[in-house]
Amino acid sequence: MTVDIKQKADSILRTFIGDTIFSNHCIYDTDTYYEYKDIFGKSHWETLNKFRKTKGKFIKVDVRWNLIIPWPTCIAFDTIKGKTSFVLDSLLRPTKKPYLEFIPDFFWTKDSCHLINEYEAIEIAKRQNLKKAIDTLKATINYDSKTKTFFWVVSQTLWSKKDAYNNDYGECEIVTIDAKTAEVKSHQTVNFSAVY
Repeated sequence: MTVDIKQKADSILRTFIGDTIFSNHCIYDTDTYYEYKDIFGKSHWETLNKFRKTKGKFIKVDVRWNLIIPWPTCIAFDTIKGKTSFVLDSLLRPTKKPYLEFIPDFFWTKDSCHLINEYEAIEIAKRQNLKKAIDTLKATINYDSKTKTFFWVVSQTLWSKKDAYNNDYGECEIVTIDAKTAEVKSHQTVNFSAVY
């Protein structure tokens, strides 16, 4: 039964993130699929719905959840968001640990984050000899799960026009700042387009 598969997957994830986080901040992603083989040995994928039997010969399932965890001790990064998933084989054994790299270390150590805030990032960017812009500076914080570092991206639009199809294009100035050390990592001007 698909409900049994989901319960098994839920219990595995609970052991990694704890009951409180799982119960209050974890949402099952309906974009979860299982693989099965039909009587001819051909593979198919089907969404994992509740209260029904899986089709054919069950091969594996890629179970997914969305995590949205408030973290009030970090003003700069007060909500941890990401998607976690792992694969269960035909015997419902996990093939690897759940993907949790998007969760910063300060969550696991129950520490505050010690990052500069949005205002400080904008003030640092203002000292970088910025060009004249058509809008105000905007700052967005990002987390690089590979290097486990935070950085602020402070940007402003230098000019913007519309093309024949009413799509925006133009140029913006971007200052990237290490959110922990306050060091300016890059300062560049880039072209942008609404059409990708």
